[in-house]
Amino acid sequence: MTTQKTPENHSSENTFCNYILIFFACALIGWIWEVCLYFYMTGGFVNRGVLHGPWLPIYGFGGLGIALLLQRFKKHPLVVFFAAVIGCGVLEYCTGWYLETFKHLKWWDYSGNFLNLHGRICLGSVTAFGLCGLAMTYVLYPILINTFDRLKLRPKKILCFALVLFFLADFIYSSDVPNVGEGITNEISQAQQ
Repeated sequence: MTTQKTPENHSSENTFCNYILIFFACALIGWIWEVCLYFYMTGGFVNRGVLHGPWLPIYGFGGLGIALLLQRFKKHPLVVFFAAVIGCGVLEYCTGWYLETFKHLKWWDYSGNFLNLHGRICLGSVTAFGLCGLAMTYVLYPILINTFDRLKLRPKKILCFALVLFFLADFIYSSDVPNVGEGITNEISQAQQ
């Protein structure tokens, strides 16, 4: 079912709100994925990620980047796949480097995985990014946009404002007190620094 397009659906405010909601939807989906994966592997619940809230910004930025940059290549699935591999791989590598350099902790480590680069990315992770890029482009993005376009602009703006406010509060708090501990982070040895 397609959404009836109104002038409100085409406004720049509506588009901006949709992108904010895409960021948070992907950040939440990433958080759920990481929590479920860890639960499957260990049988225990762990709030994964640097922040304390139910969101992983790296997934939010990755999903938003795919939504903003790769929709124009929708007729070329191989381009979408390899662009997601490269774009999300660079995002994960740079984020890992930043966290290790400035927080002196690792939130993920692919050191034991095949074709890894400094333990920050590996063949398996970037292949998964490519597949997620395809899923985002062909399945998730159309569903999210259709869903978000159904929301009236005023409540959508209030929702976006509240999400951004909570996220910024969590970001500021987590800058001083990051989410760390068993199942979340590993200390970096002096040899790795």
